[in-house]
Amino acid sequence: MNNEIMNGIQQPNPNEQNQIKNPNYVNSSDSIFGENKFRGITPEFSKKELEAVTVNKRIAKEIKMEKYKIAFLMFTSIICSIVSAFFIALNYIKLQDGENFLRIDPKLIPSAAIMITILILSSIVMVIALIDLRHIMIDVKGYKSDLLMGKERIPFFIIKSYKKIVKRHIYLNWTCFGIYLYGGLTILILFLVNKSDKVSLDSEIMIFIVVLSLTAIIQIFSLIFNYSRKGNIDSFYGYEIVGVPEQIALKKSANKFCMLIFFTILAIVLFVIFIPYFIMRKKSDKKLWWFL
Repeated sequence: MNNEIMNGIQQPNPNEQNQIKNPNYVNSSDSIFGENKFRGITPEFSKKELEAVTVNKRIAKEIKMEKYKIAFLMFTSIICSIVSAFFIALNYIKLQDGENFLRIDPKLIPSAAIMITILILSSIVMVIALIDLRHIMIDVKGYKSDLLMGKERIPFFIIKSYKKIVKRHIYLNWTCFGIYLYGGLTILILFLVNKSDKVSLDSEIMIFIVVLSLTAIIQIFSLIFNYSRKGNIDSFYGYEIVGVPEQIALKKSANKFCMLIFFTILAIVLFVIFIPYFIMRKKSDKKLWWFL
């Protein structure tokens, strides 16, 4: 009986073991029982108490970076929505003589289909940005509450941001590559069609050139921004808070997802382009290919 008691005293506390193995918790009162984790209820602190909490400069910088990123996305989506809505109005709001309400040359007005697409995409980006802003505010509040309770840990939003940074440059490169490819092909097609006197597509060509230019600028600055943030987090904690095996797994999943999306869109584009082309050649009694 005494031996069993002594053995029980000598056994390490499983909660302490978990804190050593899990670098996310430096001073936590969480308890572990089997595979279930129980965390004490965090009291509801007032706004004044939370605002009085002093956050480390590095962590505060990461919070600001997240908010700046969200603010940029919201600002860009709002501008795109306003511009696209303006051109949609020019396409559909007509005066009695058939002219648009500002009497702008119709050749300078982009097509409504392109503007509606931009408006929808901008609205989606705005909604996602608002959701991310709410999440970051909740995470910051939880982190400050933990500090008031004497618990120092790696904030959840830092870990989440770190994982996003690992995958973001892959998503960014694939997205930009797709924009360059499809945007370049679209400009080429519009340029060839624009040579005819029947239709003028100067404004559409200019829009796609601007989009490609902005994409290149955003890609360069985003890559610099992402690597800077990752280096800031690594230098603060002194190690990579997401292990190398998990980073490799995140990159693989990101590449697989991007490849699936890219080749799906490519198949749809080829189907839309080549099927009408084959039908036209068939009606003209021409070969489908020069060698068939």
